[in-house]
Amino acid sequence: MANIFLIVFTDPHFLSAFFETVIIIFLGFVFMRSGIVDSAGKKTITALIWKLTVPCFAFNAFMQDFEWASFKASLVEFFLAFIFYIVLILIGKLIFIKKGRDVSTISGLFMAIGQTTLFSMPILQSVYGGKADEVLLYISTISIVFRIFVYIIGYSIISGEKITRENFGSSFKKVFLNPVMIGMFAGIFVFLVQNVTPQVLVGDRTYSFLRIDKTLPVMYVTVKSLASMISPLCMFMIGMSIAEAELSECIKDRFAWLIALLRNIAGPIVVTLLCFIIHKSGLFTFNEYSMISIVVGFSAPISVTLSIMCVQAHREEQLASRACLISTLLTLVTFPMSFVLCHLFLTWM
Repeated sequence: MANIFLIVFTDPHFLSAFFETVIIIFLGFVFMRSGIVDSAGKKTITALIWKLTVPCFAFNAFMQDFEWASFKASLVEFFLAFIFYIVLILIGKLIFIKKGRDVSTISGLFMAIGQTTLFSMPILQSVYGGKADEVLLYISTISIVFRIFVYIIGYSIISGEKITRENFGSSFKKVFLNPVMIGMFAGIFVFLVQNVTPQVLVGDRTYSFLRIDKTLPVMYVTVKSLASMISPLCMFMIGMSIAEAELSECIKDRFAWLIALLRNIAGPIVVTLLCFIIHKSGLFTFNEYSMISIVVGFSAPISVTLSIMCVQAHREEQLASRACLISTLLTLVTFPMSFVLCHLFLTWM
């Protein structure tokens, strides 16, 4: 156990990612509280994140050579993530079933759904650096499931609106026809068809003409530059969001603390145990990248988007906002523990 802590907390890539996260979140907090950046500035940064950096990041994650082994593993992770979300939602609802329908529903969603796109993806990119291709393929696949649960299942449950023939078009557009999903699906398309499309000789080997990271590198550098901005911008925005909240009231809310602890500690533990059982049963063999991706993907703090939905729908809005804030602050302590947990189970597998 001590060796695992030593490995994680002496890893320069992990330490760099951790301190980068803490420092930039703190800077976002200071800039917002001091008035250097106002709500209009936050709105601009949010637009940059969702309309440029995340779409470029999502597209870039799939710019790698197609291998059947990685492809099949990413599909398995897709279905496992789907199952794990459902399991955690049900566990959360059962824990708080006596609190009433609204509380148990919100608690179940919050225990399951974290900020995979804004937190897990950029941190994994920072930790793995130049070796990030495989881990980013997995976490990008998981993020597709994340967006389905946030924008279809989460929205439907919180708002009370049902998907019908009349609103199917608008719901479909909201979930799938946005810059992030367009970038992701464009990347998936290139990844899947690259071996059967016309090839271009680059150096001593050939690539699909669609692999613009290889065939048009002088232009593609813009995509990579925008993708690399995801980590600082996301962390800065999280810091600004913390600055806007009433910290004193949040800290006093014991129930919000309980939900945040379930999200940050119980959720990752449940997912890790399920992965361990699946691995030992022989149903799927995890490697470091697939294990880290799914556990860290489920270790992110409570989704801000879900919290906003609760406020808009007037469903436990104070609880949602406070739990989200506490969960984000707790992540600075619990997130490293998720890496320790992963490495611990990897040594037993």
